Amino acid sequence: MIGSALGLYASFLNWGYLQERLSSTDYSFGNNEKEGRWTYVIVLNCLMATICCLTALVFLSFSQTTFSKKPDVNLALVSLSHTLASPFGYLSLRYINYPMLLLVKSSKLVPVMLLSYLLNGKKYSFKQMASVALISLGVALFSCKINPMSFASTEDTKDGDQLKTLIGFSLVCVNLLLDGFTNARQDKYRDSNTGKSSFDMMYQLNIWQMIYMISYLSFTQALAKIGIIPQHLSQLSMAYKFMSDYPSVIRDVFLFSTCGAIGQIFIFYIITNFGSLMCVLITVTRKFFSILLSVVIFGHVVMWWQWCGVIMVFSGLLLNSLEKYYQNKQLQHKKKE
Repeated sequence: MIGSALGLYASFLNWGYLQERLSSTDYSFGNNEKEGRWTYVIVLNCLMATICCLTALVFLSFSQTTFSKKPDVNLALVSLSHTLASPFGYLSLRYINYPMLLLVKSSKLVPVMLLSYLLNGKKYSFKQMASVALISLGVALFSCKINPMSFASTEDTKDGDQLKTLIGFSLVCVNLLLDGFTNARQDKYRDSNTGKSSFDMMYQLNIWQMIYMISYLSFTQALAKIGIIPQHLSQLSMAYKFMSDYPSVIRDVFLFSTCGAIGQIFIFYIITNFGSLMCVLITVTRKFFSILLSVVIFGHVVMWWQWCGVIMVFSGLLLNSLEKYYQNKQLQHKKKE
């Protein structure tokens, strides 16, 4: 479990760095009047899904388990919700700032537990719910670079700002609900297919994502070619042109996809063996540890509410660990009886 968590941390720390690099780097390097920024999210996600699918297929080929290369229809809806979730998160940044996005997305554990309860009938103890609440709120507080009590300041109450905040918040909520639905259905699929390996689920989810995104990209490309929609709405042709104009982006896109594939190996292993709630706990706290490491290395100033977040996260982790320890102890005691 510890090795899987460390592997996930390492791969997604690099993945996060490359994601920020892709979205913020001007690949023209000032040589052109127009900035060369990568904005083709669906193409990027499609390339990552392709590499993830091939990676899972390689592992399945060398394993002794039987698997089917045909897409499993039972995972079609799960893959669709996972495919749709990411664009809603990116779109929300047009209406809200990044601290607000982090504040809302850090509560991802809540919809995962809620939808697992509603869809799968899974029950959680009070201590588990309290630990999730502490970790989510702690990470949110630590992620905020501005005082969370100042979100309703006069700067945010100008004409139209309240409407923008509401739209942005709604988009993030859709993102979280889709993620929660995905995690809940993954758990249900895992429980009803105990013989399948983590790589089987990884392969099936990514091949469905490829089908969805390739269909969308091909459809918009065909519409742009016959003039029904403007050429710039076709991400496929625009991404190809961007790569031709700025070849240096190809390396970052490849590394981003590779880190994502390695990270998914650990994610699906954890989901298969420990459940999606544990996976979300690790991925959420990974964000916290990456920020904490940045504070230590680069000497960033930490405000009082961020230190409150530090205490809350470690309190939540300790509470969750103690709860699991006592649950395992009780289970072993019952087995002996």
